[in-house]
Amino acid sequence: MRDNQKGSYVRGATDEDEDENYKTGLTGCGCFLKYSMFLFNAIILIAGCGLLGFGVYSRTNDSWVSRYSAILGSYLLSTLSLLLIAGGGIVILLAFLGCCGAIKEVRCMLVMFFALLLLMLVGLLIGSILAYVYKDQIGDRVLTELYTSLNTSYGDMSHVGVTKAWNNMQLLFSCCGVYGDINSTTSWAFYRNTVWFLNQTADDYREFVPSSCCRNAMGDNRTRCTGSSPVYHHLIPARLPPVFPHMENDLMFTEGCYSAFISFVSSNIKILGGVGVGVALMMMLAMTFSICLCRRIKDDYFFD
Repeated sequence: MRDNQKGSYVRGATDEDEDENYKTGLTGCGCFLKYSMFLFNAIILIAGCGLLGFGVYSRTNDSWVSRYSAILGSYLLSTLSLLLIAGGGIVILLAFLGCCGAIKEVRCMLVMFFALLLLMLVGLLIGSILAYVYKDQIGDRVLTELYTSLNTSYGDMSHVGVTKAWNNMQLLFSCCGVYGDINSTTSWAFYRNTVWFLNQTADDYREFVPSSCCRNAMGDNRTRCTGSSPVYHHLIPARLPPVFPHMENDLMFTEGCYSAFISFVSSNIKILGGVGVGVALMMMLAMTFSICLCRRIKDDYFFD
């Protein structure tokens, strides 16, 4: 061992110092980043498990996703459930890499975490742009499926799921039919062309809209709302558009369900946008933490 005062190199002391620094691990700001990354990804892991579980549940026949997909085409259930399952799996993998990389201070895991999170952020951004660009085509496809299911499957005993889905949707969004307002022939008036209406046998007491289109379907309110009594044949829905004030029926929902859904989204667009921005910011924050932690591990373990 050579004298250190004359510029000599004491190998044993250097090795012991490096071993001691390695055992000590991160300190100060590095320690804060480490446990912040771990807690953040632990929460994300729980969310990923929930997303995966919901994706599996959505493939079952009694789920609400399955019921609503009955009126939009079976492809929706398969696509949505697979996206949920894949998304949940990716989130779980990301959380695992983030947790292990932070708590074990493994740089390669943190780098993989950053890369996968960046790919997911880019994918979400591209998906959002594509959805906006092709929103008209998507809307047309949804309208086509709504028209088809209501016209041919509603009220059919072999398509009970479609009937339940339409009833639930009309009650949930306070709507009736497919598209438009009180004067539209494709909102409440569309029922006049459906198999459900044509299969009714009592000409004088047939219902022009189902009770799920009514604000209150109890007793005489039902007959007035559905127009099933000749007493109310001067009101809609027994009378077709155009609608004048003396023909209005205050017990019936008159807006189409697609229009009601679009109105709901438009009225909550700020909330939806805020959630989207919040998710993007959290992803960027996690990416920043992972890079800072990688640099901190390098600085603390491999200093001069």
